[in-house]
Amino acid sequence: MTTPSTVRRQVRLRAPAKVNLHLEVLRRRHDGYHEIETILQAVDLHDELKVTLSAARMAGTPTVDLLVRPDGAVPDDETNLCWAAAELFCRRLGVGGELRIELDKAIPTGAGLGGGSSDAMAVLMACNHLYDAGLDLDELEDMGAELGSDVPFFARGGTQLARGRGTDLTPLPQLPRVWFLIVKPAFEVATAGAYEALKMGLTVRSPAANLRVIKSLLATFPTRPWFGYNRLEDVVVPQHPDLGRLLLRLREVSPLAMMTGSGAAIFGVFRDRDRIRDIVEEFEEARVFTHSVESLSRGVQLQEG
Repeated sequence: MTTPSTVRRQVRLRAPAKVNLHLEVLRRRHDGYHEIETILQAVDLHDELKVTLSAARMAGTPTVDLLVRPDGAVPDDETNLCWAAAELFCRRLGVGGELRIELDKAIPTGAGLGGGSSDAMAVLMACNHLYDAGLDLDELEDMGAELGSDVPFFARGGTQLARGRGTDLTPLPQLPRVWFLIVKPAFEVATAGAYEALKMGLTVRSPAANLRVIKSLLATFPTRPWFGYNRLEDVVVPQHPDLGRLLLRLREVSPLAMMTGSGAAIFGVFRDRDRIRDIVEEFEEARVFTHSVESLSRGVQLQEG
């Protein structure tokens, strides 16, 4: 093992959330994952990260120090995907050293908004920069797929069709300018539990998304009838009646409202931002997380310093 060299480099990153504009579960795979078809959309709700490399060496396991704000928002140990991303990158590239990750959480957890996956991609991109590794986005996506199904999406963000277990990505046209009102009750939903509750039986569902049709619908989104739905609503909403009531109310005021991922967050889509202002107080009075955001055409954003 080589002696660590002091470098003291750092980088700041913004890790966005995502919503699912469509989510169909097709079948359970032999590897334990589920075959899905989903349309992922990045949105302007971010976690903030600062990653510092204070010493580097060309071998060995990295020393990772993870600080989470607010305290207790997510684990600050090796169970956090940020920690796992740092160790995976160093192991794959044969590098080590001392890494400090400061994570400021704004994306709710247990919401289906992809915050943990986005944070993991941010750490991979930070390490790529700090170690001057020169990996391209395809290589970072491949590495991210080892950490989780949503992780590769956040390398590019925007609007993408995801198939397989969610890692086979096809870029889609950028949405027109729209706003999303995200609403999340106080409880969380475990992704694994939601998928496990979805009894697939012997049925294998057929993909519903046709690229030509999708591109046409996205051009006027969400003013034309939208084909998308979230299959996991079938199991999550009946288990949480309060979530069902919020979703029904959101569908009364938005041309499209659905659950994102495995929940517990739901969202409504609006072409007119003023319409959100008219109704946001109603949801805030219900004492739930409420946040209005725009769609994003990018993924994790890396900033020097």
